[in-house]
Parts: sequence; structure tokens; C-alpha cells
Amino acid sequence: MPRITPLSALHCLAPAALCLHGSLAQAHPHVFVDARAGFVVEGGTLQALRIEWRYDLLTSLYMFEILDLDRDGDGALDDEDRAAIVAGETEWEPGYDGDIHLTLHGAPVAMGQPEDGSAMLIEDQVVVRFTLPLAQPLNVPPGDDGDRNGDGIVLRLFDPIFYYAYTIVEGTDAPALPPGCASRITPFTPDEASEALRARLAALSREEIPEDENVGSLFADRVTLECSGVSG
Repeated sequence: MPRITPLSALHCLAPAALCLHGSLAQAHPHVFVDARAGFVVEGGTLQALRIEWRYDLLTSLYMFEILDLDRDGDGALDDEDRAAIVAGETEWEPGYDGDIHLTLHGAPVAMGQPEDGSAMLIEDQVVVRFTLPLAQPLNVPPGDDGDRNGDGIVLRLFDPIFYYAYTIVEGTDAPALPPGCASRITPFTPDEASEALRARLAALSREEIPEDENVGSLFADRVTLECSGVSG
């Protein structure tokens, strides 16, 4: 996948390193992220997303190794550590979308570059937060119900090749939504077909990429923004 963050090193570690950490060389997915996502709505327009990624323990350990974090061995992140994480996780090359997919009536919404990044350690897991502005503010459709109709404003987090598995959980540090607006998480619900596909993906080695185009989207949770009576 085209991730340009420090975690991209997880995809191309030398075989010797893989021998030391063989537990990562499991079936797809390899990296697990608990994510929080919020909408920043001002004056009746969607201005930005507020994103949080909380990486699994093993991935967090790899980040310590790859970025040479915690050189003093006190088990905490200092300012230099946090800056290194933020730089790696929010300085994206052109064309990379951060696995963040926002749509309006099914059409992709253009995004800008991450801002206001921060990093911390919570229960030995690396947590990254940032604001992702829209390329242009988006008028929020009144009475929108994206979850029911498949239209409206819908946010999904997914890696196209399902190397990263995102689970969207409740809570965000985004500003409170204005009166008349609410966001709703709809978790992915597996069925027989998706379970069969997941079993097929599980048979892939670390180096293999699924043949199915955009396969990660099939397992994505959804967050919808619904507003009524919102005005500037």
C-alpha cells in the first residue's frame, strides 16, 4: 500500500528482522487500528474531519523500534519522540489519502493535508490525532440519512488491500456538532460471503497482495453525518 508513514517500514523489513518478530508475519490484516472520527461543522458546512488512530500493541512496539523512540528508556515519549511520530504519520506524499474516504452521495470528496497533529502513548499503544480539512467546505444536506440510503455524507476508513484493519469506535476530540446534527457509526456486519472472503485473505502470506480491487472497502465501518435545520 502507498502509506508513506513510519509504518511503511513494516511492509518492507529485512528478512532478519522478520525472524525476530515472526508474529507480525501472519495473514491479512497485519496492523490493527482502533479509530475515532469526528466531523467539524461550522456555519452549516462541513469544514474538516478529526481523526484518531490507536495502533495495536505489536505495531506500537515496531514504531518504537523503527523510529528509535524512548532513547532514555523511561517508557515515555518525549517531545522529540512525539514530533517524529507526528511527522511520519501526517506528512503525506501527493496522492496518498491516509485510508480516509469521505463521500457525498457516493462521490469522493477531496481532502487537504493533515493539520494540528499530536501523538501520545496510552496503555503502551501509540495514539495519533490530527485534523484533516476538506479541500473546500461542503454544504451539509438537510435531513441527510446516509446510512439508510447509501447517500449523503459518509466516512469510511479502510486500506484498499486490507493490510491495515480499522475499527471505528465511539468518541472523538472534535468539537461538538451543532444542534440538529448527529453522527452515527454503523459497524461492518459480516455475512457468509464476507467470511469466506476473509478466510481466503487469511491464506495470503505477508508478501502477497489480494487480487480483489479495493478489497478493504468490503470490511469497512461507516460513519454518517445527518443534519436537519442547520443554517449559517
